[in-house]
Amino acid sequence: MQLRLQVPEQLTGKSQQQLEALAFEALVVRLYALGELSSGEGAKLLGLTRREFLDLLGQYNVSLFDDEIDLKKEAGYG
Repeated sequence: MQLRLQVPEQLTGKSQQQLEALAFEALVVRLYALGELSSGEGAKLLGLTRREFLDLLGQYNVSLFDDEIDLKKEAGYG
């Protein structure tokens, strides 16, 4: 699937590649926050280690601790 975004002029200080990477990163973090991805899946999609992905969540103010997280999925069994 491919998505198209229209980016405001004030963001043109970044290259298209930088903006695409940032948008994808934000999407993956949001999908994790919504419970659609495990941390391992998020890390794999972004080419990070699980530890790096967990650190990234902090940059987005996404809590590592959520009572609603599917523990089987997080552990790689779901």
